[in-house]
Amino acid sequence: MHTCLDTFLSLLFRTASASLEARRITVVAHEKANTDARTSSGQDLDVLAAIHYIAIFLLIVMSAIASGLTLGLMSLDKVSLDVIVRAGDRSGATKDEVMKAKAARRILPVRADSNLLLTTLVLTTVAVNSLLPILIADLTSGLVGFFASTILILIFGEIVPQSLCSRHALSIGSRFVPVVKVLRLVLYPFAKPVSYALDCTVGENVDTMFTKRELQKLVDIHVRRKVMHPDEGHIVCGAMSYKNKVVSDIMIPADKLFTLPISFSTLQVVLFCHVDLYASTILNMEVLKMIYNNGYSRIPVWNKDQNDVVGIVFTKDLIYVDPNQDIPLMAFARVFAVAAHRIWLDSQLGEVLSVFKMGSTHMALVYDVNNSGPSDPLYKLKGLVTLEDIVEEILQSKITDEIDSLEARQKRQNCTN
Repeated sequence: MHTCLDTFLSLLFRTASASLEARRITVVAHEKANTDARTSSGQDLDVLAAIHYIAIFLLIVMSAIASGLTLGLMSLDKVSLDVIVRAGDRSGATKDEVMKAKAARRILPVRADSNLLLTTLVLTTVAVNSLLPILIADLTSGLVGFFASTILILIFGEIVPQSLCSRHALSIGSRFVPVVKVLRLVLYPFAKPVSYALDCTVGENVDTMFTKRELQKLVDIHVRRKVMHPDEGHIVCGAMSYKNKVVSDIMIPADKLFTLPISFSTLQVVLFCHVDLYASTILNMEVLKMIYNNGYSRIPVWNKDQNDVVGIVFTKDLIYVDPNQDIPLMAFARVFAVAAHRIWLDSQLGEVLSVFKMGSTHMALVYDVNNSGPSDPLYKLKGLVTLEDIVEEILQSKITDEIDSLEARQKRQNCTN
């Protein structure tokens, strides 16, 4: 009886122990499963947060690229880029000019359609700046996300990239041309209609062009900042302004001309002296010496009066004259004198230079006409202009010419005396 009872109790105890052990194992298993679940959930949250941070960083980078390129590329008009390319392609270009030309050549195809470029970059900026606060708000509260996104966009998405691109638009813009092409391809369905509407309403981008006066001021600025030599600046400004001037601005007045009469009994020298010779104009030693002392290479000769110039005599041709033979100036002029080219007092320097460039003459007599009376018009000699005078006006600098040589010779003679 006792044996059976002991056996029963022993069996009951074992069953209870097994049940408790099974329950303990089940509880431990549940706790382990919950721990694993919490660990897995934490790891998933960490991965999601990392993805958020990476996405925020990429969006800030895209915002910086789009914002900076909007300012940088739009500040480079097609005329400026074309000038840079042509300057780098010329022979003798510096290394810096060649590098700038390569950069400008890469930008030109993208810059060709300015409205499409502007629309693409603005759409990118708006899309990125709209998505960035949403991602930041998922990691923080709404107010913190607002301030964080505002500060990030303001500093790293606007101020810093625009500051860099405004100073280095050419170099930075050329490096990001592939990025712009990808953005233009992706956003083309949205950007093209907007750019087409801009083309129809506001028109295409207007290139920067300068007037002559603006170009002269631009040259002056380059000279002041020592980008150009002052002589180069004077030449450039003179070349741009000389065509607007007339002959009367630069001519030698008639009362300062050295002329010779061809058939009068009085020889008149109009410059610094007046010499009377009571005979026809003869190329004797006295006249030749006077011509030499005045130092001119070309001498107008006249007939009735000084307004009636019949030709120009070259001093170098006087080498054929024997001063002992008393050759008349008329006879000499018939053989060696050339016709005098006549222009009007209000003739523009550009027209006169075109005549001189033809090579027929480098000297012209300046006349004025007075037709106010009932008689025939009166043509009066006002002065003389030479190619040298026009060149001086272009160079904006004095060239030592015949008058200067004469004055220097007279000063030396005065010092000797």
